[in-house]
Amino acid sequence: MSLFLVIKAFLLAVGISFCGSVQLGPVNFGTIHTALNKHKNAAIRFGFGGSLPELLYCALAFGSAGILEQFGLFQDYLKYLTSGILFVFGLVLIFQKSGDGKRSYQVKDGNELWWGATFGLFNPQLYPFWLFIIAYLKSNDIHHFTSLSTQVAFTIGTAVGAFVLQYLVAVLASKNRAFIYTKITKNYNKVLGAVIIAVAIIQLVINS
Repeated sequence: MSLFLVIKAFLLAVGISFCGSVQLGPVNFGTIHTALNKHKNAAIRFGFGGSLPELLYCALAFGSAGILEQFGLFQDYLKYLTSGILFVFGLVLIFQKSGDGKRSYQVKDGNELWWGATFGLFNPQLYPFWLFIIAYLKSNDIHHFTSLSTQVAFTIGTAVGAFVLQYLVAVLASKNRAFIYTKITKNYNKVLGAVIIAVAIIQLVINS
């Protein structure tokens, strides 16, 4: 039974994290940007790095799962902060020349994992998201994390689910890179930046 609960916790986390990561955010756009400017493996490394902070924020959520009710207003502010981060990232891409960005990536080859982790760490919604998910699973008798092993399995599953999504994003973006270049020529940074800013504005309107 204990092994079943561990596997259940892991698979629950993988599924929830995968679906939650579909929402467009800094890591997703960073993975796409890396795939377009470099290659698939670099984008995968970026996505892997961007998935690692899930471990930290989920572990913190387990340690403070009893204070969810205090985070109502704070969580609203975090949503606005996420929109702000996306907006700034979009502006950076718009004002960055495609050629200059490509040379910059060549110089910093191998640092994608650390950049991805940085982007993930600055995703302010991860902590309250897992805080809410854990409380929801407990309160609705979907899963009770009665042992350390189930908590560890769930925490690991959050990173695995996020990475699976980022891996797919990296593969698809790399596979269709030629098509993207053909359609938007050398202005892909500006186009991607404009899309990111649009998403930030939409999120801001929805959260208002």
